[in-house]
Amino acid sequence: QLGQPTESIIIPKGTFFQSTGGNWIFVLDKDGKKAYRRKIRIGRQNPQYYEVTSGLHAGEMVITSSYDMFGDAEEIILN
Repeated sequence: QLGQPTESIIIPKGTFFQSTGGNWIFVLDKDGKKAYRRKIRIGRQNPQYYEVTSGLHAGEMVITSSYDMFGDAEEIILN
């Protein structure tokens, strides 16, 4: 929980935050073969999760691991 119960989109905390400051995240396409950089806004947080207040839709998959090896890429092709 993140305080008062509300309907929210939450993502697990991950090391992506060190690279992005929580301003953007890589979102996978429907096939899971590519990921695209997208702006997000993070609201509340607890030790395990971030609340995403804009930029994501329910059910979308994201990459929360480190982005160090991605550089300034706007798109990632996954194998």
